[in-house]
Amino acid sequence: MSWYRTWFADELYMDLYAHRDGSEARQAVDLFESVTGAAAADRRVLDLACGSGRHAFELARRGHRVAAADLSPTLLTAARRKTRRHAERVALVRSDMRRLPFRSASFGAVLQLFTAFGYFRTDEENASVIGQVRGVLAPGGWYMLDFLNSAQLRGQLVPDSEQHIGGAQVLQERRIRDDRVEKRIRIIRDGRERIFRESVRLFTLDDFRRMFQQHRLTLEHVFGDYAGAPFDASSPRCLMFARTVE
Repeated sequence: MSWYRTWFADELYMDLYAHRDGSEARQAVDLFESVTGAAAADRRVLDLACGSGRHAFELARRGHRVAAADLSPTLLTAARRKTRRHAERVALVRSDMRRLPFRSASFGAVLQLFTAFGYFRTDEENASVIGQVRGVLAPGGWYMLDFLNSAQLRGQLVPDSEQHIGGAQVLQERRIRDDRVEKRIRIIRDGRERIFRESVRLFTLDDFRRMFQQHRLTLEHVFGDYAGAPFDASSPRCLMFARTVE
């Protein structure tokens, strides 16, 4: 079974990334609204690979009409709890990002945040996600893609770390192999050990430019963090804003 199906189905995944919280989501949505500019009432947005729903919740709170899609039933259950107050504005959908179940040109914007890209084994599969996004974007629609900064990661990779979360010992090993960052996650609790993996293709900004061009999107803005700092080799993130080309 694919690593993302097993790891994202485990509830400890949310505990491990609990520091990715509502405050960070507010910053990301602030940047989205600042760059794209359109009024919330005029735009239906897709939160692609929505996880536990922190961005979908923030978008709905500001008045956007949101479809939130993810493959993990565990994460969608968490999202349902988080977005309950805005149920009339958020539609949760279980979906593989390679096969989006939405009508053509049905969204004014798609947000794909927190490195929810590069999971698949081949470059063609990964690029097909951008093709799916392009298909559901309306003319003039925006695509906000938040990815890790490959150059920064290669230079500052932490090979090993240990944490204690909710009574569990979490040991992580990180390596770069074949242009992928590979993570082995050992979780030890009550004498029982479980092992999970993460594997993400290390695409560069030039790689994304090519993929955007291939799917009739133009890259208009790139930032290095959620505060909107300029992007360079030392930036913690690679935040891209592309727009449809007719």
